[in-house]
Amino acid sequence: MTEQQLIKEAQQGATDCFTQLVASYQLRLYSYLLGRCTHHQEADDVLQETFIKAYQYLSSYNPQWQFSTWLFTIARRTIGKYQAQYHNHQPIDDENWVTKQDPFAVDRENIWQLIKNELNTKSYDVLWFFYVEQYSIKEIAQITQQSESWVKTNLHRSKMKLSNNSALELMLEAH
Repeated sequence: MTEQQLIKEAQQGATDCFTQLVASYQLRLYSYLLGRCTHHQEADDVLQETFIKAYQYLSSYNPQWQFSTWLFTIARRTIGKYQAQYHNHQPIDDENWVTKQDPFAVDRENIWQLIKNELNTKSYDVLWFFYVEQYSIKEIAQITQQSESWVKTNLHRSKMKLSNNSALELMLEAH
């Protein structure tokens, strides 16, 4: 089945089709959320909440946009609300949760960890969606609910800010 067929079937109540969609996007969303969250448990909670909301509002999905764009929009809104609600809580020491697949493991050399430390949340999101998800400027504007000009400007300014760090500059030159 194609993704659009899975979505259509899931909209008609086929939970096995929605389960297949979850399996398709779970790792991508989780990787994104790890970069935005303070610990693994928070990323797990937000991921679960994202998929619950996606299931609840599946009928509102507009096929004009990629399904992944819609999911990342939900995830981005959910993480914002989650962090606003729990911002006073201390992060949990999650050294025991590190896995081989975790791109945000305690490794200080990880490029995305360095970027996270250098940029604000909105700039991080723009770079993530542009480089990792390879979304167009238009799709990033849709997810971030900003204008295309804002996305272009933010992308340029983020690159300029990161150009002061030679390791990050090499990563940006590769793209």
